[in-house]
Amino acid sequence: MLTHHAARSLLALGVLFAAGLNHTQAQQFLQPANTQYLQHSQILGIPTSNCAHVIDLLMTNRMRQQTNQAGTPEVFLPHLTVGTRTGDLELLGVHLVCDGDSGKGPVFQISMRNNSTVPIGNFQVSLVAVIGQIHVHAPTATVRIRRMECDQETQVQVQLPVTCMSMHCVSGQSEFDTLIVALDSFDELLECDELNNVQILKRCDVPVLVVETAPSTPVPSAPVESPGAVVPQAPVPEAPAPEKSPLDELDLDNLDLNEAQSLLFQSR
Repeated sequence: MLTHHAARSLLALGVLFAAGLNHTQAQQFLQPANTQYLQHSQILGIPTSNCAHVIDLLMTNRMRQQTNQAGTPEVFLPHLTVGTRTGDLELLGVHLVCDGDSGKGPVFQISMRNNSTVPIGNFQVSLVAVIGQIHVHAPTATVRIRRMECDQETQVQVQLPVTCMSMHCVSGQSEFDTLIVALDSFDELLECDELNNVQILKRCDVPVLVVETAPSTPVPSAPVESPGAVVPQAPVPEAPAPEKSPLDELDLDNLDLNEAQSLLFQSR
């Protein structure tokens, strides 16, 4: 027997199909706006996160540790006589990109590597904010990785929901103090080492991401003259003295014709 909500959903889907939308488009159309959904849930006191899949992964990994089984080393296929080496997805590091505040959650960058001889994809990465002990509705963010080539390293940035900045516990603490990072958080990949997919970190121990920038070449600036400064002037070279001519020694007041004619020939 259908509930009232289910009947309304089926009726809405029928109307959308009649309008020419396929199933995927119809489902996207029926999804509420993310911002309004979160606001309504906050007002009604309805949890907006669910990390049950991460809790299951933590419990499974604990069993693996107790039985000394980190993963599946080899996969035996019915049509092969020998085993095929299983790949591995490895968590390399976690860095804080920007911290959160009352209006947004912090952003973390997750680095990972595909230690496999084949590409992998369609697995999910989850971050969980915790105060003390994890619970199913702890603030959680999950992103999907579409594809990673063999031996490829990649980074993905994940933002926690803003609710991680206003959590409450018995001690009165309001912000999370522990970060759980889980690769393949729904445990969908078959790996030789499942234990290197998860890290439990103290928030204060997560390093801040440092972006390296190329050093710029300094450009020499023109000298700036301060007001009232005396700028020394460069010395002006003296003009060479003109060469003396024999005619300069001629005395016009006591002019001797023979002497003037002699000096004229000397100047030529």
